[in-house]
Amino acid sequence: MPETEFTGANGKVKALYELSEYIWYFYKWNVISREELESVIAYLNSIQSRDLIDNNSELQIDRSHPIAKNINGFDFEYTQVKYPLLIHQFNGYEIVTEIKITEKQYAVGTQPMLYLCFPITELKADTNLIGRIAEAKEIAHFEITENNVKVFLEMIKMFGTLSNNHKHDILQIIYTILA
Repeated sequence: MPETEFTGANGKVKALYELSEYIWYFYKWNVISREELESVIAYLNSIQSRDLIDNNSELQIDRSHPIAKNINGFDFEYTQVKYPLLIHQFNGYEIVTEIKITEKQYAVGTQPMLYLCFPITELKADTNLIGRIAEAKEIAHFEITENNVKVFLEMIKMFGTLSNNHKHDILQIIYTILA
C-alpha cells in the first residue's frame, strides 16, 4: 500500500502491510472505529519505555555453560539456548499470540517477535482438516469475522508494547490510518 507511507523508527519510509494493512481496511470499512484506534494511541502513550517488553530484565535468553562433546570424531562444545516465550490467549477465542525474545537477525542484541497462532479448527477448507494430513498445495484460510476482528486490534496494541521502535511505528501507522 504505497499510498499509505509513514516514517519508521529507523528513519526509513515504510508502507502499510500485513497487520497494519488489515487495520487500515477494517477502519475504512467501519469495522473498527476512530475511537478504538485513538484508544490504542492513548494506551501506548501511557506506557513508559522502561515498561516495554524488550526492557523487561526477566525476559533474557538463557545459555547453558558449554560442555565438550565428540560426535563422529568432531569435537564440539554443546550448549542449550532457552528463549523466553510469552503466550496470550484472547478472551473467548482459541486464538493466541506468542511473543518470543530472540537474537536480532542483522544486528547485535535481542528483539521480541510477535506471532499470531490459531488452531486448525479455525481454518476453513473444502474438506475437514482435522485427523488427516493436508494434501500438497491444499489451501485453507482463516476467516476474519466481526466476532474475531477485535483480536487484530488487540494485536496491534500488543505489537506497540514490544519495544520503542515498535511503539513508534504503531503510533505512526495509526496516525497514517486516521489521516
